[in-house]
Amino acid sequence: MTPPLWIDRPELLAAGIARWRVARAASGIALDTEFVFERTFRPRLGLIQIAAGGEIALVDTVRIADLTPLAALLQAPGGRVIVHSGSGDVPILRRAIGVSPQPLFDTQIAAAFVGLGPSLSYAALIRELFGVELPKHETRTDWMRRPLSPAQLRYAAEDVEQLEAAASELERRLRDLGRLEWALEDSAELSLLESDAADASLAWRRVRGLDRLPPHGRAVARALAAWREAEAERLDLARPFLLRDETLLALARRDAIAPQEIAKLPGFEVRRHARHVARWVEALAAARAAADAGTAPLEPARLPAAERERRKALEEAISALVTRRATELGISAELLFSRRLRDRALDSWNGRGSLAESVGGFRGLLLGTELDALAASVG
Repeated sequence: MTPPLWIDRPELLAAGIARWRVARAASGIALDTEFVFERTFRPRLGLIQIAAGGEIALVDTVRIADLTPLAALLQAPGGRVIVHSGSGDVPILRRAIGVSPQPLFDTQIAAAFVGLGPSLSYAALIRELFGVELPKHETRTDWMRRPLSPAQLRYAAEDVEQLEAAASELERRLRDLGRLEWALEDSAELSLLESDAADASLAWRRVRGLDRLPPHGRAVARALAAWREAEAERLDLARPFLLRDETLLALARRDAIAPQEIAKLPGFEVRRHARHVARWVEALAAARAAADAGTAPLEPARLPAAERERRKALEEAISALVTRRATELGISAELLFSRRLRDRALDSWNGRGSLAESVGGFRGLLLGTELDALAASVG
């Protein structure tokens, strides 16, 4: 492999962007990121790898503070931007650069649609397509440290070195199967992913075990979760380092708590949490007040019992249909029609019009007649 270019100054980045835009117009570019996500609220971007026009460049996002010039590359006219498992990269790039790369071609999505399995790692994909084993010896690298070692630089470059070739081979197989538009449709969805901005009012959804609390306790827990989300973002601290789920639930069961009692709560760790104890006490008091006043974040209203039964029956019928069709196609049922997509379609449809039209895209065309028949039989 030709040694990668190290880009750590704005003028080098500007010159690179000029070259890469030409390469993108001709045949597209490959893109990857390296980041650290352990103690912070959001991932910290350490490196952007770009393969374009026969060169591999490593953009030092620690030393180059302003990455917005890359917007001209990520949304330039011409060829596609190739990524692997871009759901992790796109929100990070959007926050750092201000735009999402598009149009996208995600090789993990493409591999799933050609029957190589869901959530295939990049190393597994290259092994499957080309019989090449990629070493994974730097997976625990702290990408914020400088300087990076030659081995770390080589590892980063390998993540894009064969990405264009993999995309070309997968595109060939997709065309043979008549599924290229499927992969392009799902890849395009990645560009529309919401940014990683926190929505404190919905933070309770990520708290495991909240549904086991009594109604008032759930309201307190929802308010605590909203506080944790906002406070963790303010401190740039991973949520468990501020307040673990099990501790949050234990607090929600209490009318009040003295600072000296907190050490007995489940999930409490002195080295991580001792400095936050005063915040917890204040947050619990405020959360209980919000619950009492009815101002805590609300759960969605429940459907009437009869509608819940009809919805459950329709979900089960759709699941059986999707499982059967996915087996026939040799792909996973989750890829063909995930629970998230199903729920979104059912919420949008809500018994009105065509369910297939609410699904839309290739899925609506592929499953449309059968989906509408199921909706009619259950409704």
